[in-house]
Amino acid sequence: MTEPAAPASILKWVNEQYPRPALDPVWLRDCCSWIASSYSLSPTDFPQFSSHVTSQFLQSSLADSTLPNTGLPQNIRTIKRACLTGHPCLVEIRAISDIGISAFSLMNVRQNRMDRADLAGLVREDEEDAEEDEGPVPKYPRGMLRLELSDGFTTVEAVEYRAIPQLELGVTPLGYKILLKDVQIRRGVIFLEPQTIELKGHQTEDHEVMQDEIFLRSLRRRLG
Repeated sequence: MTEPAAPASILKWVNEQYPRPALDPVWLRDCCSWIASSYSLSPTDFPQFSSHVTSQFLQSSLADSTLPNTGLPQNIRTIKRACLTGHPCLVEIRAISDIGISAFSLMNVRQNRMDRADLAGLVREDEEDAEEDEGPVPKYPRGMLRLELSDGFTTVEAVEYRAIPQLELGVTPLGYKILLKDVQIRRGVIFLEPQTIELKGHQTEDHEVMQDEIFLRSLRRRLG
């Protein structure tokens, strides 16, 4: 027997909060069914139920939870100069790097971070022989972030035109959601500024596990 569609009140609320890209009704139906079963909640308990829906949506891959060609313009990478007007558009970070810092410097910091993580693993395995803490994990230097953003089906490059301190290389996970509002596009690249975006956070596990591999690949391309 076919499962009933998601409650109209939930669908309406999600569409008001995140009008672009359009939510996949099948994904929402399955999500509501899972929430009702896992948390013994009814959609009539609107505040709690809608909160769980929002959390699941922002943790999802937009390729799974939204409909194709309902978010970013499909020709966005060929747009010379424009403003992304209309309803806000939700996107997720698929890759993150820093084009204001040399690839050589970033590669060195990455190696130092990996060495520190390996050492921490050894310390946990044999705490009796642990030496004094060597301090915090090295942070990446900050220049200008370059992001790869996706609505699930269309991918575009974005740069940090004005500083967005909440986004940080080595900290911000892949799958992190951003709501775009009247952002500027120049030569197929989105220029990000604090006043034209809303940070929604979260991460998508399937993307996050690939972050270091994607980052390393981008550094090697820059190094030639």
